[in-house]
Amino acid sequence: MIAVDSPLAAYRAAAEAKDVPAMVACLAPGVTLSSPITDAFQFRGHDQLRNLLEDVYATVSDVRYLADAGDDRTRVLVLEARVGRQRIDEAMLVTLDDDGLIEHMQLFIRPLPGLTALAAGLGPRVARRHSRTRALAVRAMIIPLAFMTRHGEGVGARLAAP
Repeated sequence: MIAVDSPLAAYRAAAEAKDVPAMVACLAPGVTLSSPITDAFQFRGHDQLRNLLEDVYATVSDVRYLADAGDDRTRVLVLEARVGRQRIDEAMLVTLDDDGLIEHMQLFIRPLPGLTALAAGLGPRVARRHSRTRALAVRAMIIPLAFMTRHGEGVGARLAAP
């Protein structure tokens, strides 16, 4: 079991407090994060993760960790949060190094309207770090998908419900 004063426990507390520098201090230098939105790239190292976490916490609110299970090297964290009015649930598979620092994070987010709301809020912010034009292009691609999933979920669920 992970100690209360471990880097992972410190990461959870920092995440709930939106303290990005404290979160980055819990990451191994070669940390990687696999996006729940795309397989096209990973975020690597402190600089990229710091930028990503700043963008995430400008998009996500009310982060609350619900569970932490696993062993000394592999943990699964479960949390809930909000993107605007949309609730999201996240499971994060975390790999720790010998010092207990986070060396890899793989995220899984549900429900689909929450994932697309996250993509719509986060994607343009991440792209904006390259250029305003890229941010506008990403926004134009994602906004229709977020709209369709947010508004279509109720009808689709009623049509498919057992």
